[in-house]
Amino acid sequence: MKTLSVTLIMGIMLSQADISLAATSENSAARDLAAAKSFAFGGVGVAGLMSEGERNLRAVLERPDASRQLQAALTHATPAGELYILVGLRRCDRAAYQKILASLPRPNSDVEVARGCMISREPFRQLLSQIQDGQFDDYLSGPPW
Repeated sequence: MKTLSVTLIMGIMLSQADISLAATSENSAARDLAAAKSFAFGGVGVAGLMSEGERNLRAVLERPDASRQLQAALTHATPAGELYILVGLRRCDRAAYQKILASLPRPNSDVEVARGCMISREPFRQLLSQIQDGQFDDYLSGPPW
């Protein structure tokens, strides 16, 4: 009887651990997105690879609770992370995007941006305007390359 009880308790504990690990991996893409140091879409670098930020954004957007995850991540996001989050919200929850956009401070600071093989610093406000104009929408419309 003790063996059955111990086995049952261990099974419950392991299943709870699996749930916790799944939730952690789901949230890790949003957490990593919020911590982004640079903003980049499309192929970047000599090899033309997808940026880590775009990869994390795509992972979050695949989740049924993408809007909630993005909004939660916004509270601790870097400027580059904020930009990614706004692109994602524009894509999955236009009402939340509009609401956040209206209340978001627009700093004068520059953000590191990678475009192809070029890395530069661009004004946050300019990038925000490009997001509003939908200039990054097409990157998320196609399959990852």
